[in-house]
Amino acid sequence: MEEFKKKKMNTFWHSPLSLIVLFLIFIIFAYNMVGLFAKERETAKTKSLVLDKMNALQEREKSLTQSIDQLKTEKGSEILIRDKYQVVRPGEKMLVIVDKAELEVEENENKKEHGFLNWLKNLFK
Repeated sequence: MEEFKKKKMNTFWHSPLSLIVLFLIFIIFAYNMVGLFAKERETAKTKSLVLDKMNALQEREKSLTQSIDQLKTEKGSEILIRDKYQVVRPGEKMLVIVDKAELEVEENENKKEHGFLNWLKNLFK
């Protein structure tokens, strides 16, 4: 009797219907695994971008902390004010160096030709 039960059980697992059901379950699992691999790649890219952004923010924080520490000193605040507002202390003199190319551009703009012919040309512009 036991042999009959074992044989009946074996025939169930070897029947075409059960094999098709098991194959379909395997296909569903395989399809889901492919989706998981795609999500893992996307997550790795996102993680890389977030880590790069975090490193950039840490560098910026470090730079800002140094700037704040420099501004806490009297010399640092003086340097900032001198650079930003171009001021000097009473009794000091400031020397402004103008680039030669900028000077030529300003001279050309300020240089206007006078005369009847130029007035006539400008009249029809």
